[in-house]
Amino acid sequence: MATRRSSRRDRNDPLLAMPVLTPLFSPACDLVGWMQRDAFVFDVDMAYVAFLAGGHAWSARSGLWIGPAIGPHLFDIHGRPVAWNPGEPLRGFGRPLRPVNVVRAVSPVRPPQPVTPARPLTAPALPGGWSPLSFAEWLVANDPRPVVVAKEVSTAATNAAPEPETPPKGAPPNEVK
Repeated sequence: MATRRSSRRDRNDPLLAMPVLTPLFSPACDLVGWMQRDAFVFDVDMAYVAFLAGGHAWSARSGLWIGPAIGPHLFDIHGRPVAWNPGEPLRGFGRPLRPVNVVRAVSPVRPPQPVTPARPLTAPALPGGWSPLSFAEWLVANDPRPVVVAKEVSTAATNAAPEPETPPKGAPPNEVK
């Protein structure tokens, strides 16, 4: 039986070396991210947000467990789906057992932005329901260090500015005690 031998050109072709990315959708059928099967999760801007190991998702930011990953579907720690892909059937299940911590994955090379996929018509109805967490909330739900948004920091700094001193009553306007 003859087998095809890969040529040097095939091995060096950058298109063949690109990871296969699966789109992830919210329960409202909005694109929320991309999954490189059994490896990494990226948001819609292709930022690395989670790694996959042992059938579970772990936060890229904190390294903490954020829920199971079954096929192209991501679940919260209660076993309810957060993100899904219509390419495979989605089934709910009971609360999963917390896995043993794993060694943190090395940050991947940022893949090129894939072509936006067609939006699914409807998300499946599940007996246990969908997670109340959005994809973004799910990423930080178990993180003990809250995410601080730069805008909130600048607003707090502006609100904390000292008020100018006012002269006491009866004092001349240019003198401040």
